[in-house]
Amino acid sequence: MEQKITWIIFDLSGVIVKFILENPEGYTVGSRFFKCEVFSDIFHTKDHTEYCLGHLSHEKLIQRHIDRKKLDLSVEEYNELVKNHITPNPGMIPLIQKLSNKYKIAIATNEGTLHTKYKIEGSGALPYLSKVVASYRIHLVKPDVLFYKKTLELIDAKPAECIFIDYKQENIDAANSLGMKGILFANTDQLSVRLRTLQII
Repeated sequence: MEQKITWIIFDLSGVIVKFILENPEGYTVGSRFFKCEVFSDIFHTKDHTEYCLGHLSHEKLIQRHIDRKKLDLSVEEYNELVKNHITPNPGMIPLIQKLSNKYKIAIATNEGTLHTKYKIEGSGALPYLSKVVASYRIHLVKPDVLFYKKTLELIDAKPAECIFIDYKQENIDAANSLGMKGILFANTDQLSVRLRTLQII
């Protein structure tokens, strides 16, 4: 007998919200202008990996990046910039709201402390969430299979009870390897079609 789906698990960045600080027109803080590259570069550093694993604080991550790039910016100004530019992917919050009437909703994300907080609060998804599993809390990152096993433990679910939605194929492959139903995210319309095909909505 096929297991009933009870959980829908979403990635955060790239699925629920757009990637932060990637506006090609750049950003103005006070009278200072910054190219988007000076911010997006932070997500491709060893420091960011340590941040996502919970081994480096948000303040140290941002201050090191500011110092490395010689930016005329404070950590507090960076934080305000992030909070003011959290943008949900079009249609995602109404979809999550609809799904939450029938399923438990979780987030499973490779994120550090304040980026997780800002993105969830800024997305509008918080009222519909039953669980947030962030890498900085469990000291594991996707696509490590242990990340998914810990997520299943924390939500008290079997793999076959879960649909996992992510924008990276390697993360979907890892979820599928455990028996979860993985959906590769492209946009909300594509996701909705796939969920209808699976008779989830």
